[in-house]
This record gives sequence, C-alpha cells and structure tokens, in this order.
Amino acid sequence: MIELSHVSKRFGEANAVDDISLQIPKGKFCALVGTSGCGKSTTLRMINRLIDHSEGTITLDGQPIEEYDPVKLRRRIGYVIQHTGLFPHWSVARNIGLVPRLLKWATSDVQARVEELMHVLGLPVGEFAHKYPHQLSGGQAQRVGVARALAADPDILLMDEPFGALDPITREKLQEELARLQAKLHKTVVFVTHDMDEALKLADHLVVMRDGKIVQQGSPLALLQHPADTFVESMLGGLERGLKQAALTRVKDHMTPMGPMLPAQSRIPAHYSLRQALSMMLRDHSDRLAVVDQHDMPIGELSLRRIIKEAQVEKGSARD
Repeated sequence: MIELSHVSKRFGEANAVDDISLQIPKGKFCALVGTSGCGKSTTLRMINRLIDHSEGTITLDGQPIEEYDPVKLRRRIGYVIQHTGLFPHWSVARNIGLVPRLLKWATSDVQARVEELMHVLGLPVGEFAHKYPHQLSGGQAQRVGVARALAADPDILLMDEPFGALDPITREKLQEELARLQAKLHKTVVFVTHDMDEALKLADHLVVMRDGKIVQQGSPLALLQHPADTFVESMLGGLERGLKQAALTRVKDHMTPMGPMLPAQSRIPAHYSLRQALSMMLRDHSDRLAVVDQHDMPIGELSLRRIIKEAQVEKGSARD
C-alpha cells in the first residue's frame, strides 16, 4: 500500500529525514516513534504531500505520489492531528461530513455516513450533531476528528500524535477505541507518537527513528526481544522491557489445564495480558491464578513458575 524508498527531506542544509526506506502493507498499523525532532512527523506529512520529499520515491499502490493530484490524494487519505483541526464555526455533523461533501456525495449519503460514524465512536447524534467544537471535551473533539478522517472511507489513515494532548484516562479509552476500530475496518494506518507504550499497544509494525534515520523496524515483539542498540533499548523501556513484552501476550497463551481449585478472588479473564496477570499476582500475594472465560467459568490455570520456565526456554532457544 505505502512504500518509501531511500527518501530524504532537506530544509536548507539540514536533513530532517535522511535516506529512509519503509514498506507498509495494506491493512497494517505502523507506528513511528522517536525523540522530538527525529523526523517522524515530517515522514508522515510527506506521504500525503503536505511536505514534498527531496530525494527518493514514495508510492501508493505502486504509483509515485507525484503522479497523483495533490488535492485528490489528500481526499483519499484520512488525516488526524493532535489538536483536531476542526472548523470552530461548524457543527460536529458538518465537520464530519466535510470530505464526502467535497467528493459530491448525495446529501442523504453524507447524513447517513455522519450518523453511522457518530454511533460507532460513541457520539449520540441527538446530543452531539448540533454542537460546536468549543462545546466538546478534549476526548469528544478527538473522536470527531477521527470520525471526519474516516468519513469518506479512505484506504489510508495518517495520525500525528492524535492523543498527545489528552489526559491519561481519556487517552487510554481512545487508544482502545482505535484498536477496536482497526480490528473491524483494517485500514492502513501510519501513526506518529512519542509514547512507546501507546505504540506497542496499537502497532503491527514499529519504526524507531533517530536524527532523521530509521534505527530499527519490525514487529513490537521482535524489537522488545532483540533491540538493535542501547538507544532502541532505552526507548523500549530499558529494564522494563520484560514487562512491556508481557503486555503484548495474552493469559490464554500461557495457561494450563486446571489444577487444584483456587480462591475465588484469584481469577483473571483469558484475554487479559500477562503483565496484568503478574500485577494481580503481586497484589494478591499469589503465584497461581484461575483463568476464566467471558462467563466467569474457570478454563485453566496460570502459574508464575511456568511463566518463568517458559521464559528461560525461550532465552535458551534465542542463544542457540
């Protein structure tokens, strides 16, 4: 879907992006992470030609982006930024319906699409359609921004620090909402963030940048297990890498058949992460948890001793 080959961007004598190559398959979620000024936002903006690249090639579906009309290109790519970019004197409904109207959709189709997306993103039409951006909370405004980006059903969604200005609770809720939407819609997403936990939670493909270059890229699990250097290791949390890796694995993947019955309070749903399980073990002073299904019925057991043994086996295999 998206390919960057030996792409650079210069501003005067300075290289903001320096000879990067990256492939993002259709339907995948790619997160660009790195310290401030590393070139991740510049990379994002070159994809929809908000900034023109200086060298290399950028293609969408195999076609160089220079061959696309810039306006038409941007209308087929959803774009979400940190401060939403909503038009302040337009209602929520009018903001969401912007691109479909520009694409000359029928009025009834625009209205139906606006209502559909408001429902999907938890914005009741009767309560929010007539409101203006200044009447919304930060989380609500960000939901409207996501809805507007999705309105014309684009193949590609570019997101530049979309949740960076939100409080932690709202941010976590919107991360979960985005993960749910992506699982349903399978858009090709390029997501810029400085928050590594956010990137690990959402991405299929992780790209770590430094000084305009790509230092390492691959699946989140691959980078956690084998960071390329001390910079990547520090970005991934240093000594906390093990916990971050545990956050990417599910309890159901480590459970065994039920042993002796455990106390009722020592239960954990199968879809929870291993990190949550370890936290619960510390809280409850327990080295075993009963694993339960969505009906709270025991289906297995999670043992701390077994988790450690599996980690030792995995480490030995990696050395071999």
